[in-house]
Amino acid sequence: MGGKMDKTRILVIGAGVNGSICAAALFRAGIDVTVLARGKRYEELQGEGIVIENLLTKARDVVKVPVIVALEPEDVYDYALVVVHRHQVKDLLPALARNRSPNIVFMVNNPSGPDEFISAIGKERVMLGFVFAGGKREGSIVRAISGNIGGVLGKLFGGGTPFGEIDGAISPRLVRLVDILNRAGLKSRMSSDVSDYLATHAAIVALPIMLFAKYGGNKHTLARADSDLRLLVDAWREALAVLNALGYRIVPPRFLVVKAIPRFIMVAMLRAFINSRMWDLATTDMSGDWSELSHSQTFEEFRFIAKEFGRLTEKTGIPAPSLRQLLTLVQ
Repeated sequence: MGGKMDKTRILVIGAGVNGSICAAALFRAGIDVTVLARGKRYEELQGEGIVIENLLTKARDVVKVPVIVALEPEDVYDYALVVVHRHQVKDLLPALARNRSPNIVFMVNNPSGPDEFISAIGKERVMLGFVFAGGKREGSIVRAISGNIGGVLGKLFGGGTPFGEIDGAISPRLVRLVDILNRAGLKSRMSSDVSDYLATHAAIVALPIMLFAKYGGNKHTLARADSDLRLLVDAWREALAVLNALGYRIVPPRFLVVKAIPRFIMVAMLRAFINSRMWDLATTDMSGDWSELSHSQTFEEFRFIAKEFGRLTEKTGIPAPSLRQLLTLVQ
């Protein structure tokens, strides 16, 4: 059991890699936390609990967190953390709309902004955030590295997982949430531009995964594909223009270097990254038999985001030929 119980009541919706990491950390910190899971995963959590294996050290941690299979309207939590893949959110919205929990925190990749969430549950209940870990779930075991892909993407995207209000305000409920997460060892920060961050992240991360899929998950073949690496750099540049046209700022602004650095240098940097251990850590959940992984929930999320970004590109009317060519891979 954890230490002294915090009076805050938290529901973690989703028991994949990030939901499991989040719930286990909160429980160990003495927070009153419950997990919502379904099907086989619900049975695993009831029986074995959350089993987390560190990808680097192989050390295992087992935590028995309370688990429920459905969210009832009268079951109120101080915060409900929605930690699922982007394409799974829509199916959750009706239950969230019926429930009376005041603060619903959507921790998902999201290039389209919070309008869908606002329409379903009301503007005053929506908060935004992101995830804490990278890894994959194999059976009942979560093999992961904490810290926003083990610090790999965390460092690229500014360090500390951002959480924020849709209007950028630093509200009391945001201060309270970030304090709880940090006390649980989940490195978090308050953000006044979380929507910009989530849109930038989606654009930067989803596009190379589409190329990774083109080469069957073989990073060495991808690293040698000069023409496609040039295509990716050009598509990134166009994607940043699309984000600006949609009203987003590029967050963190360091990604503006994609436009400033000559393309041949960007290609060399990209090739070095693909060949590095950092790429392996960032794509851990897509390693193995690609014929199976290409149908996984993780890859389906990236496919969903890429299609979503394609629709946003059409909305802006920006030509973006390289971006459009790359997005044809997800048709």
